[in-house]
Amino acid sequence: MRLEAMEVTDFGSYRGTQRFEFATQPGVELVWGENGRGKTTFLNALRWALFGVVLGRAASQIDPAKVGNRDDADSATVRSFKVVLSFTHDQSTYRLTRAYLAEAPGSSRTTVSLVKNGDVLGPDDRERELARLLPAQIARFFLFDAELLQEYEQLLTVGSEAGEKLKESIERILGLPVLTQARDDVAAQLASARTAQAKAAQKDKATKDLGNALQLAADEVENERRNVEELGKLVDERQNDVNERENQLTSNNRFKGLIATRDAKRKEVDRLTARARERTEDLAAVAGETWRAVLAPVIAAELTRIEKQVDALSGRLAAAHAIQQRATAVTTGVCPTCEQTVSSEAADKLHTHQPGEDVDAVQAELTSLRGRRAALRKMRADSARIIRLEQEEQQARVDLSDSEGQLTGLEAELSDAPEGTAEAIAKLIAEHAQASITLNNTRGRLKTSREDLTRKEQAVSALSEKLRKVGAPGTGEEDRKVTLLVQLHQLLVAAVNDFRDRLRDRVEEQASEVFRALSEEKDYDRLRINDNYGLTILHADGSEVINRSSGYEHVVALSLIAALQRCSPMSGPIITDSPFGRLDKTHKEHVLQALPQITDQILLLVHDDELDRQVAIDVLDTDLVAEHHLRRVSARHTEIETGARP
Repeated sequence: MRLEAMEVTDFGSYRGTQRFEFATQPGVELVWGENGRGKTTFLNALRWALFGVVLGRAASQIDPAKVGNRDDADSATVRSFKVVLSFTHDQSTYRLTRAYLAEAPGSSRTTVSLVKNGDVLGPDDRERELARLLPAQIARFFLFDAELLQEYEQLLTVGSEAGEKLKESIERILGLPVLTQARDDVAAQLASARTAQAKAAQKDKATKDLGNALQLAADEVENERRNVEELGKLVDERQNDVNERENQLTSNNRFKGLIATRDAKRKEVDRLTARARERTEDLAAVAGETWRAVLAPVIAAELTRIEKQVDALSGRLAAAHAIQQRATAVTTGVCPTCEQTVSSEAADKLHTHQPGEDVDAVQAELTSLRGRRAALRKMRADSARIIRLEQEEQQARVDLSDSEGQLTGLEAELSDAPEGTAEAIAKLIAEHAQASITLNNTRGRLKTSREDLTRKEQAVSALSEKLRKVGAPGTGEEDRKVTLLVQLHQLLVAAVNDFRDRLRDRVEEQASEVFRALSEEKDYDRLRINDNYGLTILHADGSEVINRSSGYEHVVALSLIAALQRCSPMSGPIITDSPFGRLDKTHKEHVLQALPQITDQILLLVHDDELDRQVAIDVLDTDLVAEHHLRRVSARHTEIETGARP
C-alpha cells in the first residue's frame, strides 16, 4: 500500500476542508508541529479513515462525538467530520471515505465508501478488501506513537494480557493465521467428529456408557470454550473502563497533580506537627535541668582546667612512685621491679636522689580530681542533650512553618479549580482503582478458564481414544474419521510450531541487524527473541543486559517493527508521531539513517525540541523527500501547509 493524499474536513483541529499530498517518490517526509498543533490528530485521521476509530491515551477509543472541529464561541456543539484517503495497492487505485454525520441533537451516523479503480464496492466487498489491505489488528506496526512503542516492553512479560495481544498481532502480520486457521478448522471438525462418535457409541449397549461420558465431556468443552470467549470480551470491556478513567484523569492532570501534591503536603504537615510536639514534650521532661544548658560554657572551661590538673597530678604520681621504688631498693637491697640484688655502688647512687612526694597523698588528690571531672563530664553531656533538643525543636517548628506555607499556596491554587474538581478527581481515582481490581480479577478468571479448557480437551481426547480402541461395530466409520482428523490436526499443530519457530528465528536475525545499526553501544552484540517475540539485548559474551534504559527500550521496539516490515508478506507506509522522544542525539541520527531501509514510505510527525531540522536534513540527505508544517491559527484551528515552518 502507498498513500497518495488525505483530505480532512473539520476533523479535530483541522477546520474546514484541507488536503495533504504525500510525496510520490520513496523516502522520508517530515511534518513539523509543536505540541497541541495536531500531530496526534493527523495520525488519528488516518486511523479513522482506515478503521473507523480514534485513539486517546492508553489506546482507549475516543467517542466520535468529541472529535469534530468546534468553534471557539460554541464549543459544546457536536460537529460532523470526514476523512478521504487516496492510495494505491498492487497497481489498483483506491479512494476511501469515512464520515461522521451529526444530525439531530443526540443523533448521528457513520458512512463509509470505498472506490476501487473507479468502481464503488458494496459493503461486504468493501470490508473484505479493507481487511485484506491492512487489517486493524496489525495497524500498530504502521501507525504508531511513542506511547504505543512503550507497549512492546510487555512482550518480555510472559503471560501478560497485553503481551499476548501483541503476540497475536505480530503473528498476524507475519502470515501465521493461514496455518492457525487451518489448524483451528480441523480442530472444529474433530470436535464434530467426536460428537458423532459419541452418538454412535450411545446406540450400542456395550459402549453406551463410554459414549455418554464422551458426549458429556464434549459438552463441557464447548461450554468452557464459550466461557473463555465471553471472559475474553469481558477483559476487553474492563480494559476499556480502565483506559476511560485514565483518559479522564489525564484531562485533569494539572489539578490531579496539585491534589496529589496537596495531599502529600498535608501528610507532611501532620508528620512535622507530631515531631515538633514530641520535641516540645522532650524539652518539658527535662525542664528542671535546663540550667545545665545555661552553664554549658562555664562547665566547659572548668573541665579544661581540671583536665590540665589531672595531667599534672598523673605526672607527679608517676614520679612519686619511682622515688618510692628507689627507696625500697636502698632499704632492702633488692629492686622491687626486677627483684635483682642492688649492689652497694648502685645503692650509693640512689641515696643521692631527693626524697619524693607522698604517693598516697598524691593519689588521693588525683582521685578527687577525677571524680570532679566525671561529674562535670556528665553535666556537659546533659547540657549538650538539652541544647540538641532545643535545636531540634526549633528546626521542627521552622520545617512545620515552611510546609504550612507551601500547603497554603497549594490550597490557593486549587481554589481556582471549578467547584467539585477535587471531589470529582478523588472519585475518578477511586473508580480507576476499582476498575483495575475488577480487570485483574477478570484476567484471573480468564486464565483459570483457559486452563480448565485445556484439561477438559485432554479428557475428551482420552475418552475418544479409549472408545476407538474398544472398536465397537457401530462406531467404526466415526472412529476412522476421528483418527484421520487427529492425525491431520497433529500435523497442522507441528506445522504451526515449526513455522512459528522459523519466523521467530528470522525476526531475531533481522531485528539484531537493525539493532546493531541503531545502537551506539558497541558492546551490545545482538538481540534474543522469546516465545512472545519479546527481545532481550545480549552482550558479545552472550550475557543478558539487565535493566536497560528507556532509550534502549525505544531502540529495541523500533528494531522489532523494522524486522516485522522485512519479514512480513504485507508492506505499507509507516506513519509515526513523536518517535524520538526517548532517544539521545546519537541514536536519533542512527534511526534517521536506518529508516529509509525499513520501508519506502515513511512520515514522521515531529517538533523542533525533539529533532533538529538541520541534523535531519544532513542525515537523510536525498532520502528526505518532503517537508510540511502545522500552522496554528487558534487553539481550535490548525492549517496543514507545505514546506518547513518559515
